[in-house]
Amino acid sequence: MNDVRYCLEIWGTDYEKIKQTCMLAEELGYYGFYYGESLTEIDLDCWTVLSTLIPITNKIKLGPVITYILPEYRSMALLVKQSITFQDISKGRLEFRTGAGASLEYSLQWWYPFGINYSNTTQRVALFNEGIQLLSKLLGNNDTNYSQSGSTLVANFDGQFYKIRGASFVKSKIRIPITIAAKQDKMMKTAANYADTWECSYLTPNEYFTLNQKFESLSKKRQNNKDPRESQNRAVKRSIELDVLIASTEQELDYKKKLFAMGRGSRVYAQILKKGLVGNSAQVCARIQEYVDLGINQFFLAFQDPFDLKSIELFMDAVKSRKT
Repeated sequence: MNDVRYCLEIWGTDYEKIKQTCMLAEELGYYGFYYGESLTEIDLDCWTVLSTLIPITNKIKLGPVITYILPEYRSMALLVKQSITFQDISKGRLEFRTGAGASLEYSLQWWYPFGINYSNTTQRVALFNEGIQLLSKLLGNNDTNYSQSGSTLVANFDGQFYKIRGASFVKSKIRIPITIAAKQDKMMKTAANYADTWECSYLTPNEYFTLNQKFESLSKKRQNNKDPRESQNRAVKRSIELDVLIASTEQELDYKKKLFAMGRGSRVYAQILKKGLVGNSAQVCARIQEYVDLGINQFFLAFQDPFDLKSIELFMDAVKSRKT
């Protein structure tokens, strides 16, 4: 399992805990550290927090849990400028993770109070498809020879949601990889076209196997229809987002299960037992191996308590000790 990437998903407003957890994650060998983006009181400003982590770490990848491509929330031009600046300052450690977002029923509460329109799924997918096309272009990710220096110039982009009129950006010295979270056909097709990593969330190994077959089919269609000017060597990595409940004793695990059930409700608790990484070190590693055998390259992990340093260390010790 040593060649598999493990990433932490963090949220909260205690900056000292955020900083401490990030430094420990790098020390333990986690690949990435991702912080939540929200206008609400559950998070600080995402990009500000991530920027402060650059000088106190050396190699761990950094990025938002999800980068919202919503023109009412953030200008695409500003997002590109932020990303290029962050990538160059961090010497190539930005991992850009994005998607169309959670359901309207769940997410409206996070956006409506701030006067931001959060559309239904069909509208958000259409907006995202156009936005990721423009984003990839402005970042220069579609260039066949990325190593060339110079600026990326988009003379004109006249879309339904985005308008660009001759804007130019000095391209990042190091290409910015994009992860796209997707489980529905239209979004998976977009991921096949634009993602470096395709990510799905909260699936059992059997559910992932079925969904991956569909993604493979979409990817093959893309290969057959792609522009011959595109790179011939692009391969999309596989990632999965999962909750984690890990403990060294049954007594401790039972206690964590009770806390999770009380905090998240019985329905969510039942889902994590079925679709999460739950158990002692051996049980969690056995579950991880099931995903790895199906081609998963990366795990995006949400621990019950994002600042439970003991569990974060226990998990990494467990996966390091097992050999595939």
